[in-house]
Amino acid sequence: IVEKLKAVEHNRPRTAAELQAVQEGIRVLENLVGMGEEQCRVPLLALLVPTLISYLLDENAISSAPQVSKGLHDFALQNLMRIGPLYPAAFKVVIGAAPELKTRLESAIRANQASSKAKAAARQTQPAAQTAPTIKLKTNFF
Repeated sequence: IVEKLKAVEHNRPRTAAELQAVQEGIRVLENLVGMGEEQCRVPLLALLVPTLISYLLDENAISSAPQVSKGLHDFALQNLMRIGPLYPAAFKVVIGAAPELKTRLESAIRANQASSKAKAAARQTQPAAQTAPTIKLKTNFF
């Protein structure tokens, strides 16, 4: 399972079914991490975290990436942001062992926060359109 999931970094899913298969494989690994004992958590996370980080897209490439690749990126980022608080000590050990993982994760988080702020600002700046009344009166009182 781990070999197949690691191969996805170079051979990204092209269809929704392939994306779902990758997501299910990641869920299997997550369940193994959750069921594992505390002393086994670091080696298990050492398999899962780098695999998830390898799915993250570069902030410049995300706008031109296919929808399936964006879905994989979002899935990986959500899982990483959930796993970190669940196993903070083991997560720090894994991230601390490879500085390139940390920088890639940090840039993905920053890009995600910037895009969500931009979306929120765009939603707030849209003016409320004046709509014509839907009920027309037959009698004009003026």
